[in-house]
Amino acid sequence: MKNTKRVLTLIAIMIMAANVVIAQTKSDFRQPYPIGDKNDAFARYFIGQSYLSVISNDKNLNVPMFNVTFEPSCRNNWHKHAGGQMLIATAGIGYYQEKGKPARRLYPGDVVEILPNVEHWHGAAPNSWFAHIAVECNPGKAGGTTWLAPVEDAEYLKACNDAKNIYAQQNIVLSEKQKAIVNIGNYTAQGNLYMLKQSLVLGLEAGFTVNELKEFLIQAYAYCGFPRSLRAITTFEELIKERKEQGIQDIKGKKATNIKDIREKYIRGAEILENLTGVSKDAPKASYSQFAPAIDVFLKEHLFCDVFERDVLTYKERELFTVSLLVGLGGVEPMAQGHMAMCLHIGITSEQLSALLNISETNLGKQYSEPIREVLRGLVK
Repeated sequence: MKNTKRVLTLIAIMIMAANVVIAQTKSDFRQPYPIGDKNDAFARYFIGQSYLSVISNDKNLNVPMFNVTFEPSCRNNWHKHAGGQMLIATAGIGYYQEKGKPARRLYPGDVVEILPNVEHWHGAAPNSWFAHIAVECNPGKAGGTTWLAPVEDAEYLKACNDAKNIYAQQNIVLSEKQKAIVNIGNYTAQGNLYMLKQSLVLGLEAGFTVNELKEFLIQAYAYCGFPRSLRAITTFEELIKERKEQGIQDIKGKKATNIKDIREKYIRGAEILENLTGVSKDAPKASYSQFAPAIDVFLKEHLFCDVFERDVLTYKERELFTVSLLVGLGGVEPMAQGHMAMCLHIGITSEQLSALLNISETNLGKQYSEPIREVLRGLVK
């Protein structure tokens, strides 16, 4: 009885999640290899729509390789290969599971080595397209591929949710609004408009107003550039129009109040930065500011004055968003160190930053979260 209730609960959760899945077509899904044609020859072994493209089938090389693309929720049946198989994830988010083991969440760059005759299945996440290269090992070995039972909805959803929610207990230190901030920051930085749109819906449902979410996307320009910021803003504009057509009236919320402080913006920005870092504004400037003085002016006048002075968001919200953007960008560990230090100074806990990285890991993979997690370990040791 308990198991039945749990399965029904999981199905209900996924039905609710499906309501925020934003339509994406195969032409919108970006991947490094051709998507190919509908995988009609093997359709009876899949639930959902898949596509197949031959990458290499030269008998002189004897390493058959195929690009397999899955629409959201698509997965193949349980099956096994007499010669084994290798999978190389190339785009989107997917899952792989061996019989009797937990499912593994897959991100671009992940490699799966499947030993001969190991029962398994693989496919897309419920809310994301997915593509991988399938490499046939020991081709020609007697037995080939043996197709087994379908992965039914309840089994699939449980496997996906168990893999996705491994950090659920640790992440309760963040509110639903704070979790939404992380998702929006990650996907804005990556330019993943498909997942960003879903995250913006969750942000609205968590209680953010339209103007508050717009403010995050405006702030993004300072960290990942105007192109990413403008694409995100356009995506949000489209979402609000769609929701209005569906009869959903989102709360606009307050706008930024007029600034009455008439002092020079550089001075005001320097004071805001001092409040965020706890470091005196009269302290020696960083080497980059000495090497390129103009960047010091832009940071203080445009970022910490023009942006952070706007009172639509709190400093804590802005810094959580900044760190989430930096994780999504990758390769900016020194900046992440500075902003996580600011977070700790203004009252965001190390446990909350760890939860931010847990969510980022779930969204993007360890290749993005782990370098920043190492920085956090250095800050709190």
